[in-house]
Amino acid sequence: MIQDLSDDWDDDDPDEADDESLPDSFAYALNPDHHIRFQRRGPHLLVAFEAAPEPEAELETRELRLDALAREQDWSVLTFQSRGNTWFRAPEVVSYFDAMVDGTLLDQFEDVLFYGAGSGGHAALSYALAAPFSRVLALAPQATLDPQVAPWDTRFPEAHDIDFADRYPPTPENLSASEEVWVIFDPRQPEDARHAGMLRSSVTEDLRCRHMGHQIEETLASFGILDDIVSEAMAGTLDPQTFYTALRARRDNPGYLRGLVGRLERDERRLLEALVLRNIGIRTGRKRFLRRFETVRAELEAAGIRIPERRTPR
Repeated sequence: MIQDLSDDWDDDDPDEADDESLPDSFAYALNPDHHIRFQRRGPHLLVAFEAAPEPEAELETRELRLDALAREQDWSVLTFQSRGNTWFRAPEVVSYFDAMVDGTLLDQFEDVLFYGAGSGGHAALSYALAAPFSRVLALAPQATLDPQVAPWDTRFPEAHDIDFADRYPPTPENLSASEEVWVIFDPRQPEDARHAGMLRSSVTEDLRCRHMGHQIEETLASFGILDDIVSEAMAGTLDPQTFYTALRARRDNPGYLRGLVGRLERDERRLLEALVLRNIGIRTGRKRFLRRFETVRAELEAAGIRIPERRTPR
């Protein structure tokens, strides 16, 4: 059972956060919008950051996306939840990591992986500095939302009053203290691509997912490959070949295929849309794609555009 230490937490002594006498499990609120949970299992530690989208979410009982994987793999977990996007920049969160820098908790594990998506990805990249030689896996993260530094990202107006520069900024210099950093993003999302560019360092590996949009974590989970990617990252064996081999699963994912065709239609790339529809229809046998292909082909032929013949494999 996870022990609730919220009544025992001493706000005046943040070093209590990393006392080796802490029990093997605990959970408590850092403040009304941030919750922490620790469970000691095996020698591999997952430090995960996740923003709960529901304003009234019960952070104390909410299951995180990777909880089941951690139980299955017997990983120890240190998880941080926020109520909405806070980028985990609250003073209480910063103080907790200050205590961990001075303590030994993170030194007690063979492997430490910091993980997060979006605002959680920002936190994973930022606080990995507290555990030198750890690994980081960040999905569509924001490097900073300081309007003086990133005025081109206007998607999160609630972030403009947050100080992103004072403590633990995910600069290339700070990231270089990690053993490996993987940043997964869709290069067709201009803001995400620019953030990824700001995060490049000597240890950063860009993993590009075209046509996946900003919600990459959700998409990878729907493909059934998110857990495999996280496991490879924990083991330190994630590389472009492993990642893109796993990513081929999207070729048969109905949601991805519908989204791809929809984007081509919205962009009015009719010839490419026809080629993609034909490929999907023939390869998967889904008749709706073949019917749509016939419609687009007729429209193109009426406009005097000929579709190239399909190549037959030798």
